[in-house]
Amino acid sequence: MAVSRSGLYDDALVYDVLHAPGTAGEVSGLEAIEKRFVADAVRKRGRCWLEPACGTGRYLREAARRGIETIGFDLLPNMVEFARDRAPEAGRGVGSSEYFVGDMTDFADRVGGRRVSFAFNTINTIRHLSSDAAARAHFGQVAEVLAPGGVYVVGLSLSAYGRESPSEDVWSGRRGSLGVKQVVQYLPPRTDGNPKSRSELVVSHLVVERPGGTDHRDSMYRLRTYSHEEWIRLVERSALQLVGVVDEDGGDVVAGDGGYVLFVLCAKGI
Repeated sequence: MAVSRSGLYDDALVYDVLHAPGTAGEVSGLEAIEKRFVADAVRKRGRCWLEPACGTGRYLREAARRGIETIGFDLLPNMVEFARDRAPEAGRGVGSSEYFVGDMTDFADRVGGRRVSFAFNTINTIRHLSSDAAARAHFGQVAEVLAPGGVYVVGLSLSAYGRESPSEDVWSGRRGSLGVKQVVQYLPPRTDGNPKSRSELVVSHLVVERPGGTDHRDSMYRLRTYSHEEWIRLVERSALQLVGVVDEDGGDVVAGDGGYVLFVLCAKGI
């Protein structure tokens, strides 16, 4: 048995195998949100989807196969290379794909102004930005690339400070002879082992099974936390504004401290 300190983001194939299950259904949910919040006239002019911090591009690959133009970027070159290599070839019924290495706070020039009809950033990815200032800078970049009538969907777990306990998730996936399992522990802020006030500590243990043996990989990282009030205040001070709060199928929900929801945002003044 091998044990290493490499994390989930170091191995693009392992990351993709782990997260691939359910992708088609999740993209269908995003399409439902797009249909509800992006006007028909905007979509008829051309559907262009953008995913900041896209990882291996699993959502965008599926969207391209549905005929949507897609743009993705990630800070990690290994993720971008993986996404490019597996992007479906554009043609009849298949949208074009563009991937590049980029930072969530500085990407608008690479995308092009007023080009994107639908952007999304789900499963707490935005919480990798370590400060409110970085998040506002990110929103400013999004506002520059959204087409008039376009929206940005952000999936966020809101914190309930003082009422949260450590929790654990287990994920698994398999592709051919490669099996991956991840056990993730979440230590909320202001709890034992994590005294920081705006930072959730995430501890990951990966088990990677190949014909040659089993590899155990341990890592940890931090995610910025937001209560509902903190999140709304952040949005109000940014270049975006709130237009809806929905679940993963596009139905209305009420946001509050605790729980995962999707916030639908658009650029102010457009």
